Amino acid sequence: MKRNLLFYILLCILPHAQAQIDHITQIIEPSLLECKYQWIQKQDTLKNNVVIDTMILRIGKNVSQCYPYSTFKIDSLANDPKGSETLLQQMMASFNGEGPALGTKIINEYYYKNYPKGKLTTWVTKSIAYQIEEKYEKQPWILIEDSIKTINKYQCRLAVCKFHGREYKAWYTTELLYQEGPWKFHGLPGLIIEVYDTKDHYHFTLVSVKRENLPPVCFYDIKNSSQSQGERIDRISYLKQSAENNPYMHEKKKDSKGNTVAYDYMETDYHNY
Repeated sequence: MKRNLLFYILLCILPHAQAQIDHITQIIEPSLLECKYQWIQKQDTLKNNVVIDTMILRIGKNVSQCYPYSTFKIDSLANDPKGSETLLQQMMASFNGEGPALGTKIINEYYYKNYPKGKLTTWVTKSIAYQIEEKYEKQPWILIEDSIKTINKYQCRLAVCKFHGREYKAWYTTELLYQEGPWKFHGLPGLIIEVYDTKDHYHFTLVSVKRENLPPVCFYDIKNSSQSQGERIDRISYLKQSAENNPYMHEKKKDSKGNTVAYDYMETDYHNY
């Protein structure tokens, strides 16, 4: 039964093969720095089940792009004739226990900060593509100057904020003077090295920095992710629509204290609308 389901999924994916893996369709500007973050998401807070991915942050002079590597890899393979064959082989090897599992997509989103100017644009690569624009505004950070610790050899200072329904703690360093960070985070006096919500459901930690031989800040030839594609929708409407169609959002469980807990998105403020 599982094997038949797997082949059905593959048959749905393969006809969409169109492009070369990593093929750039538009260069926005050169990159100055590329950062890789480990991204951990708790999908079941009672069982402590987590999903781990790598978040790529590419910083240019004016524009930055950010995307989860597993999403990019799977989208790229599924969108290329030769890549689709590779994807099939990897999925079959994983299914038969003969190879590592493919990375899990935590989200289907690609982020472009200050693109167009003054906007943060999210391209969602689902069966129906969406394009979400919001104001490119930094989080309302409060700097905690007397909190200092070393992370990956960088001396870091603490900042906190409330953003889109969650409270966050971020550790940033002035040793790398880029006011950037993973996902939508930015606006601190230096690069964000680690950031997580106070419930630790979402956690980003810098694992590497690269300065040379960098790909540009760009658009890749990935289905439903170009600047000319995607149904325009506002952020709150998209989150509400996604929650309604996500079966995990309707599962209610009790913790050891009898409190009701449920899976939720990184941005939870849509509940207020």
